[in-house]
Amino acid sequence: MGWDLVEALILALALAIDAAAVSVALGASGASPPTLMRAAAAFGAAQALMAAAGAAGGWWLSGVASAWDHWVAFTLLVLVGGKMAFDTPEDTSFDAEPSILAIAALALATSIDALVTGITLPILALPTGVSVAIIGVVTAALSGAAGRAGSAVGRLAGPWAMRAAGGVLVLLGCRVLAAHFLGVG
Repeated sequence: MGWDLVEALILALALAIDAAAVSVALGASGASPPTLMRAAAAFGAAQALMAAAGAAGGWWLSGVASAWDHWVAFTLLVLVGGKMAFDTPEDTSFDAEPSILAIAALALATSIDALVTGITLPILALPTGVSVAIIGVVTAALSGAAGRAGSAVGRLAGPWAMRAAGGVLVLLGCRVLAAHFLGVG
């Protein structure tokens, strides 16, 4: 395995961490295996598409994204996480299965960094398409495994898992915002 492939795998793993954290929260909140698979596929596709857009859009797209990315990610993660944390299984409107819209919002929130990172893809020795595919596959695989791990935690933790999972998403959103204002990654 060449160094260029190793670089692409490391980049893909770094980009997949937020999606994996969200997948753990979804699994812990009681989402079904088919929903977790859909979420993993959505996260992988979003990471790949955003990385490809970054590679294609170059520096202009990066400037636009970096001006708003932290606010978009923060807002989406706090809204979805807050709903998870404050909905209880006793509520008649409760549904542990996130909607397609909620999954899409989470996929967008966790993939904005791939847009900015995508600018560097043409610099790698691998063709951009190969790098984009690696990013998508690694994110989907890691998210799928994380969702299953979260399900196991959710079964052990019982009804409090939903609140804890929502809290994790809110904290992840706050971390994104704090990292932006503190100038750290």
